[in-house]
Amino acid sequence: MASRNMKSSDTMQQFRAHWSDLASRCIRDSRPYFTDFVPVEDVPAAESIARSAGAVCTAWGGTENTTRVMLCFAPEFIPVEPEQFPIQCLTFSYRVPKPPAHRDFLGACMACNLERDTIGDILISDKMAQMFVCSQVAPVLLQELCQVGRIGVSVTGDDPVCLSAQADFLPIQGTIASLRADAVTAFVTHLSREKAVQLIRQGRLTCRHATIETPSASMQIGDVFSVRGYGKFRIDTMDGVSRKGRYHITIQKYQG
Repeated sequence: MASRNMKSSDTMQQFRAHWSDLASRCIRDSRPYFTDFVPVEDVPAAESIARSAGAVCTAWGGTENTTRVMLCFAPEFIPVEPEQFPIQCLTFSYRVPKPPAHRDFLGACMACNLERDTIGDILISDKMAQMFVCSQVAPVLLQELCQVGRIGVSVTGDDPVCLSAQADFLPIQGTIASLRADAVTAFVTHLSREKAVQLIRQGRLTCRHATIETPSASMQIGDVFSVRGYGKFRIDTMDGVSRKGRYHITIQKYQG
């Protein structure tokens, strides 16, 4: 299969180089170093880099089962507990029949000039939401954020975590010719291959830390990706071949 596009590959190399630097620095300085939030599927690569440097990589997202986590690189002789991670849980309260959507919370954070990597999981229920953020940006949201989408909210920073991060998925099953980016995009959006290519050319397909801009780029089992305007997905399984030579595939769509 073709390799991922150059932009995606270069971006991941930059992250690997940064993690390698943190692993070396933690050994040199005998102290832990923390990253911003990354997708949880990046943890194995970070752990491998840490082992190569003689360090330990620990991941934590603020609670169990989060899809975004902060990484900590530390020497083996320095244990790192969850409460040491510079993560703060913000609680949003509102009184409306329908709560704000995930994209509304992200939009509100971006409007406060925050980087996406400073925001972890956003857990939403009917009457409240909880968001995990890097501790250094929490004061900005506590002071400036009073509206999410069109809904007025109150924000506090000292409430315990009380919402579950267990993700709900909607399985999408069918057949696919290959794991090319355009084929996968067409499959999850229910669009033609030509229209899927247009979405990719517009920069609307992202996987890991980067935009995939090449329709022929190869995707992999386990990849978590987003198509702007259509949602977030995870490639679950691909096995068996139909009579027409197409692969049976299951892709999970994140709900909420």
